[in-house]
Amino acid sequence: MQSFEDVRIERISPHELSEIAPGLGRSNIATAEGTDLPRPLNRQELERLRGIASTRTSLIMALVMPPRPYRQVPMVYIGHAVWVEPAPNQPPVLLSTADWIADAQQLFLIDEATTAAMRQHGIPLASQPSPGAHRPSGSGIEDLLKNDADVLIELRAARKEPNLNLAHLVFTSDAATSTHRPSQGWPLHDSSRPAPSMIFAYSPERPDRIEPVQIHDLRSLEEAFQFYLPTTSTAILGAPIFSNTDHLVALNALRHPERSAVGLAVPPGALQHFIESLSER
Repeated sequence: MQSFEDVRIERISPHELSEIAPGLGRSNIATAEGTDLPRPLNRQELERLRGIASTRTSLIMALVMPPRPYRQVPMVYIGHAVWVEPAPNQPPVLLSTADWIADAQQLFLIDEATTAAMRQHGIPLASQPSPGAHRPSGSGIEDLLKNDADVLIELRAARKEPNLNLAHLVFTSDAATSTHRPSQGWPLHDSSRPAPSMIFAYSPERPDRIEPVQIHDLRSLEEAFQFYLPTTSTAILGAPIFSNTDHLVALNALRHPERSAVGLAVPPGALQHFIESLSER
């Protein structure tokens, strides 16, 4: 039996991960340049890319109970989860960012039937000014849980990794897995290769379009946010950022607390490490 004479526990911040395990933090993706000049995508190519994004991205609903003594009506958050290929010829796994579901009592996938039930009970699906936010629901969420629970598709977090701000989600029933898991997921962008010539974001809250995205100068972020890629994407809470070659580049997690136009995205190195760690368990 192994024993340890000296054990030390230290609390670390996400931006310190790259010092402990190189490659987990931000890569040179924002500054690397490809060998080819980017060519604007035509309408057919944009529509093809939007169609791919729509099959690999889902909306999910998180219910969070407010602290007492507030009335114990669940607060409704709607964010994103993405289907990612862990390896060729393996079924995709469902990922989201971990921070916004950290205190969730229940998680649900939002499909067409759930969407219709939410509208019937007055729970808004689209948020302004950008996708991914808390929804005012009043008594609607209580009515939904009481009267239409049979349409809800429950998820649970099989694993959360707060330091990487990532979570692996699974269905609570095998039937839901076989029904709602797509045949293909996002392949990951190889962060050792040059940056994609074009990147985009997508949210099912705005299903008819994809959003061109740029990555800000990495030096523009304060030390507390150095783990993240600063982006122009308006979709948050796990929204995918992907390349024009159909590869997942990052997950936009949250907005900068002082610069609302800046999104903070989990970088590709962290995504790759998390996916690889799932196969080791």
